[in-house]
Amino acid sequence: INTAASFETFAEVLNTGHGVIGTTHAEDMETLVNRVIEQGLPAYLLRELDLVVFPKHVDGERYVGEVVEVVGDETMATGSTEKDGTVVHWNRVAWRDHDGEFRFAYAPDTDAESVEPGVRVFDRLADRTDRPVEDVTAEFERKHRYVQYMVREGLDDFADLFGFLSDLRNDEAATVERISERGDRA
Repeated sequence: INTAASFETFAEVLNTGHGVIGTTHAEDMETLVNRVIEQGLPAYLLRELDLVVFPKHVDGERYVGEVVEVVGDETMATGSTEKDGTVVHWNRVAWRDHDGEFRFAYAPDTDAESVEPGVRVFDRLADRTDRPVEDVTAEFERKHRYVQYMVREGLDDFADLFGFLSDLRNDEAATVERISERGDRA
């Protein structure tokens, strides 16, 4: 999303309640809010987004630097950005530390009180999918283990990566068993 026309299409899609996956070259929420307002769009449209992923570039490599959720209420927010009298509230959900470790603003296997104040991304996902938050959290943790496996195994070839993901989708139990057996032999 980088032209006046693409911002207009973005606004139209968000106003109709459709999902959007897109990219913009904003470095952070402040930059994103500035771009949206400078393109003549109301900042409240950003509240229609579930998550915003901000890439980072280091030594020619591009990676996820930060993930934020946009929230409509400052009492739920851990950060805010103001532009021309419009305030957008947000929570940092995930980020990379200076050491390259990916961090999440939730505490797995604990109660909701231990979560960073305001960060309720799993609660919001549970509400939107009509599932208990415990189920959403458990699914995230299970899938996060798959990502850790792929990183540990160096699974970065496009065909191999999507083959693995396809296997998981078609028969998760058999794929997990196969992985476990290979791990036992190693």
